[in-house]
Amino acid sequence: MAEKEVRKLAAVMFTDIEGYTAFVQKDEAAALKKVAIHRQFLEKYTAEYNGRVIAFYGDGSLSIYESALDAVNCGIAMQKAYQTDHPIPVRIGIHVGDIVFKDETVFGDGVNIASRIQASGIPGSIYVSGRVQSELTNHPEIRTRSLGRKKLKNVSTPIEVFVVTNEGLNVPSAMTQMPDLKKYFKYIPILLVAAIAWWYFSNRVQGNIFGDGFTAESISVPLFTNNTGDPSFDHVSQMASHWITKELSSTPEANVVSYESASEMIQLSGLSLTTARGRAQYASLTGAVNIVEANFMKIGPDSLVMTGWISNLQSGKIIQPLDDVRCSAENPMECIQAMSGNIKGYWASRNDKVLTPPNYDAYKAYMAARSAWRGDDTAYVKNQLNKAISLDQGFIDPYFLMLDFFYNEKKPQAAFDTIKVIRKKFTELDDRERNMLSYHTADVNGRNDEAYAYFLNEYAIDPKDMFTNNSAMVLALMYRHDPHQALTFFNDIPFDSIQVSGCSYCADRIELAMWAAFDLDSLSLMDVLAPKIKNNLHTRKDYGSMIMYYVMKRDTASIDQLITESRNNPSYQESWEYLNYLAGRLFLLRGNEQLARRFAQKAIEAHLPYPALGRMLGKSYYLNNQLDKALATYKSALILNPEDTKILVEMGMVYAKQGNKTEMKKIIDQLESLKPSFDYGATEYNVGRIYAIAGELEKAVAKIEVSINKGQKYDLWITFDHDPDLMELRDFPAYQKLMKKFK
Repeated sequence: MAEKEVRKLAAVMFTDIEGYTAFVQKDEAAALKKVAIHRQFLEKYTAEYNGRVIAFYGDGSLSIYESALDAVNCGIAMQKAYQTDHPIPVRIGIHVGDIVFKDETVFGDGVNIASRIQASGIPGSIYVSGRVQSELTNHPEIRTRSLGRKKLKNVSTPIEVFVVTNEGLNVPSAMTQMPDLKKYFKYIPILLVAAIAWWYFSNRVQGNIFGDGFTAESISVPLFTNNTGDPSFDHVSQMASHWITKELSSTPEANVVSYESASEMIQLSGLSLTTARGRAQYASLTGAVNIVEANFMKIGPDSLVMTGWISNLQSGKIIQPLDDVRCSAENPMECIQAMSGNIKGYWASRNDKVLTPPNYDAYKAYMAARSAWRGDDTAYVKNQLNKAISLDQGFIDPYFLMLDFFYNEKKPQAAFDTIKVIRKKFTELDDRERNMLSYHTADVNGRNDEAYAYFLNEYAIDPKDMFTNNSAMVLALMYRHDPHQALTFFNDIPFDSIQVSGCSYCADRIELAMWAAFDLDSLSLMDVLAPKIKNNLHTRKDYGSMIMYYVMKRDTASIDQLITESRNNPSYQESWEYLNYLAGRLFLLRGNEQLARRFAQKAIEAHLPYPALGRMLGKSYYLNNQLDKALATYKSALILNPEDTKILVEMGMVYAKQGNKTEMKKIIDQLESLKPSFDYGATEYNVGRIYAIAGELEKAVAKIEVSINKGQKYDLWITFDHDPDLMELRDFPAYQKLMKKFK
């Protein structure tokens, strides 16, 4: 007789061991031991926290708890045990919802959502739904951070997901806040690692270097095709593209597209080189005329064979076949080196510099870190880089990527220390390497003008490379606030070649140009740029750029429609509520207080149902000039997030606007006492904002000048002319003089 359905509300937890299949392939006994330890801790802590294990699924599990608090506390205890005593990469997802028991099985929306939240996580983390977060509001000992609204598989509407940030847990990088500045900055680290790692010869000799049909026009080496049927060999595809590009770049006659443009950007863009349209778009994005195409497969149980040729992108015809190469499957680097020599063997000059390859496992770890660079799993990136360095301490590439890792993770002291290690360990750098190390040194020390000058040396080498070019636009806008120069860089790559669909880097490029146009008050240029991204909106930055355009046009109807569409866009997984606030802020920057208030009110209404978004609610009240409500909201938010100095800054701004100099001064003193080293003038800038609001303009300018000297950047969306709280300074002579100096 079938069991009767029982429906109840419960906190549902899913767990999963990340990379279990790979563990099994590598060492089945060790993998099974990990599963046993996983079960042991799960059963132990589930019992301690009033839970019940419903099922194990090989490397995963489903359990339920009487409350969200019990489930989260259980998850914290488990993760600490896994990470401290037994390093097992477990992801945990928790949701509160309806579940149904029948015939010893559990199903329902609560189960599905918890499963999908877990799948979106990173090892060592705990992801929870907004419903779980709402039940944690009165438990400040559990700290969380919103990751925005995510479109989860088989879930009809986007779900807001939070990550638990308590000590000892892995937390993804904060890439979801507007603006996506780190997304822009991620061009620069990968690009600079490539520049420093490759030996470069400045003279590019024209003329025939291959047989008939091949000239010194630009060549590209995209990812090799893995035909082994075994995904554990995917890294060989990346490694081959990276190393061969690196070796070709050491050849004086070569004109080689960077690995970043040739492989990483194209992989993310999803282009197919099997179609004429795909080849044409690849040529437009990279500037390549010819490409190396290759694949590899397994022969027998322990051998690989690589097959390749050089073809022309326009015609698709093979213009130079390459000899097959064979190697042991245990060391694919032998095949990669042989194929590289195969290609270089066709050069007229045989005086090429020979590079010594790194340890294979070190290289594999380094490429794994590169592949994960744009994701959220920063712990994995760091672990892979540490592994690469420990396996081959003479391999320079991971040192430089580690340097950029520390910079991106806002650990400038560690970045500074890494520079010292590089200078001590690698004493024979060529001109290009020294230039880029000087760039890093200036950047880490907040010397923006110097960093910009060093980067221009790099830009001169290949201005049509999209990674280099986009990086130059970022630096022109943010290090020098020179929108004219940013547009000059933009024009170095033909506008008609930019196809935004499927190419997030192309969208970034258009959006950077839109910011330059906004700063130059050029609606006519924005009229040309906006149609390129209008139908390709996926991130807050995408939507924000279009809102900026409609603000310029004073088109509130289009803004309202855009925000409504964002709520129903399955590819948009971030907070739509913020877009109302952004529209109001941009209208205020344009001097339209009436429309600023209109969208501020919409932002208030949108954020009210979400107590965890207290700071954003406070910002919305502040924008609407509801200062008492803003202050009360900030005070509540500070209780939940006592380490968030941004809340302190915004409370100081409220006190300044209220004329409460006593409390304002207390906030200023507190901010200055909390100032970290290497904050690049952020504290002085924020104190300057508070003084500007209070009408103490001389003090404001003095603080802001200090902030610039310490490295404060002209952040898009945030600082200086993009900051409504500095509007009082715009007509102040001392500030105008300072801005001319800055620019």
